[in-house]
Amino acid sequence: MPEEEIQEQIEESPIEPGAVSLDDLKDQVLNFSQKIINLTQNYNDRVEDLELAQEMAQAIKPFVDRIIAINQLLNPMDRILAKREQIEKLQIDIAEDLAKVEDLAEDAGSEVEGVAINELQGEISSFKRKDRKLVVNKVDAGDTSPSVKPSSKKKSPNLLDLPLESRFQRIFGNRFISISRIESLLGINFSASYRPIVTEGLNQVWNLLLGREELRPHLEGNRIKTLQTTFSDYALLLRSPLICNSEGEEVHCTLATLRNRFNTFFVRGSEQGLWYTNLPFYQQPIAKGHWVLLDRQYLNCTFKKPSIRLLMYSRANGLLAKMVRQKSVTEDIYDRILLELALRERFVDNCHSITSTTYKLKNSKDGHKQVYTYYKDDAIRISGKNGTPHWHPSKPRWPGVLPSIVIPLGSKQ
Repeated sequence: MPEEEIQEQIEESPIEPGAVSLDDLKDQVLNFSQKIINLTQNYNDRVEDLELAQEMAQAIKPFVDRIIAINQLLNPMDRILAKREQIEKLQIDIAEDLAKVEDLAEDAGSEVEGVAINELQGEISSFKRKDRKLVVNKVDAGDTSPSVKPSSKKKSPNLLDLPLESRFQRIFGNRFISISRIESLLGINFSASYRPIVTEGLNQVWNLLLGREELRPHLEGNRIKTLQTTFSDYALLLRSPLICNSEGEEVHCTLATLRNRFNTFFVRGSEQGLWYTNLPFYQQPIAKGHWVLLDRQYLNCTFKKPSIRLLMYSRANGLLAKMVRQKSVTEDIYDRILLELALRERFVDNCHSITSTTYKLKNSKDGHKQVYTYYKDDAIRISGKNGTPHWHPSKPRWPGVLPSIVIPLGSKQ
């Protein structure tokens, strides 16, 4: 084979910088191998020119080294990916089995000896993996400092003596969006029959979250700073099924009506230019009003599905799995807008928020695609794709799920 053809074969095999996917690496191995094999085809004569042979060997050597390095990388990567799939399946099985065991233990509590139930609960607790804890048991230093003389400092009122909304305001500050504030932001007025339902729902929130055994000593001791620290990464607001549009009419709260009223939060342009305006989820309403406790931090879903992350979250905090929900795209954007208006800053950490909303394009053979939300260039962005977004330096947003603890109106937890 002439030297020119050899050099041409080599130059046809560029090494792509930054190619990191497993399929790309395997393709490179096959490509380089084939190119090297091609160098020997149709060449059966003995190489007499030693300088030419040495030059050929030196030209091939970087590609041979590259193949060796990639193969060394691929072998453990294949094993890691296989193990990761096994671990994810095992986590799902364990989480589901734990849920069944706890439900059975709760149902059988009155028929089984108390000691046996306690031992079982202890074993269950030892298997639970704590993901992100809601309750902070450590007493804040501000609640343990030496008391100041009454003459120099006015004694704080007892938290339990305050009206319900005032209690939440003392604990959450402006991260508690009051009923009247919700009405103001949405431009609506709750009816005389609906307002008591909303207030009773807020009372249920207090009983569920603040009536927990872990927090009872802090309430009884009026340790307000400790409670403030406990909920420092959380916000509390009502998701309303109604909103007032730009024409002053009360309408269902949908992604379309949110964009109509709060268009500065969205990408500028006409509805015709947005990819999602003709899809069903654009007009899907928040069906029923409910109070929701929102976490500022997202749960990273790089290696775990949102359903597993949320199940771990609920188990770690002693909550029913049905209470810890994945947000729909409408709920996600509703939360972002109202909290930013109330706080005058963004509340949640930025990520590719994996919503519960999916869609399928007409006449498409592909399956359902997932809807994601995130911030970019001072606007809320909505994207849809198959699979989970991958993190990389040019798009530094991890795939994650933003948990919300939902208390429906009229519920008796």
